Amino acid sequence: MGNSKKNSVAIILLNWNSYKDTYECLKSLENLAYESFHVFVVDNASTDHSYEKLVKDGELGVFRSEVTFIQSGGNLGFAGGNNVGIKQAYELGYDYIWLLNNDTTVDEHSLSTLIAVIDKDERIGIVGSKIYFADTNLLWFAGGQVNYYSGSTHHVGYKKKDKGQYDEIKQVQYIVGCSLLFRRELIESVGYLEEDYFLYYEDTDWNIRASRKGWDILYVPQSIVYHKVSSSSSSKDVAPFFAYYNIRNAYLMIQRHEGKVAQFSAAIHVIWKVIEYLARMIVKNQEGKRRRSYLIMLGALDGFRERIGKKELQAK
Repeated sequence: MGNSKKNSVAIILLNWNSYKDTYECLKSLENLAYESFHVFVVDNASTDHSYEKLVKDGELGVFRSEVTFIQSGGNLGFAGGNNVGIKQAYELGYDYIWLLNNDTTVDEHSLSTLIAVIDKDERIGIVGSKIYFADTNLLWFAGGQVNYYSGSTHHVGYKKKDKGQYDEIKQVQYIVGCSLLFRRELIESVGYLEEDYFLYYEDTDWNIRASRKGWDILYVPQSIVYHKVSSSSSSKDVAPFFAYYNIRNAYLMIQRHEGKVAQFSAAIHVIWKVIEYLARMIVKNQEGKRRRSYLIMLGALDGFRERIGKKELQAK
């Protein structure tokens, strides 16, 4: 199933135990004004029969878009699962590949506006959308910033009301993997997503590598995506494993890309982050304090020991 259409796009959706989200995302893609696209749903060995349900829907013609279903065979994490889809799309000759979170819905012009921008200049390697918290006018992402001395990342506009203040196409330090479109030549230049992060920071790492190879990275506010995350909670309130990967991977990213001064600064920041997470756990009286504390400390230790990959996160 080679692809010969100009500016053809492969859309990669990663499913893991989330039938409803993936179904709704697929249905929203049917309304895209852009026509030359094909969807690849990669399933990371779901255990809730969501993959089988989606495949059956596809066989019954429930989805108007062209969809290929791929079983990755294991829980490969964000990078591993997406890489399965990216490799297939690349081999089939697609000009552009759009990584899209399965818990999103898209505006009808979200894809055409990204293509219009990236197609203007061959130096543009990555473009990304303006992303809202679903069913609100609160922003989740309007461009990404990286602190190269701590490893911390920041979503421009996070939780701010959109008053048009982020409506300019601009160069940014990174585009989040929730809605990230790139040209196929990026694979030849930079390679695939680093799978050993398993979760979090693999997209930031990839953007850094692309930037240092000379690619431009642009935020395109005319492309609008809605992300089903709660606007009332902080990222620090979510599942305990978030803290483990967040602490570990921020430090590992600096280790890989920066010099000794930044590495030392990032190590200090790890200690500060541990204190912050522990204090937040106590103040907010979060559940599972023993497990949370263990994973927070382990994230720091594994970062310093450069232990990578998926972690079997059982509390001791």
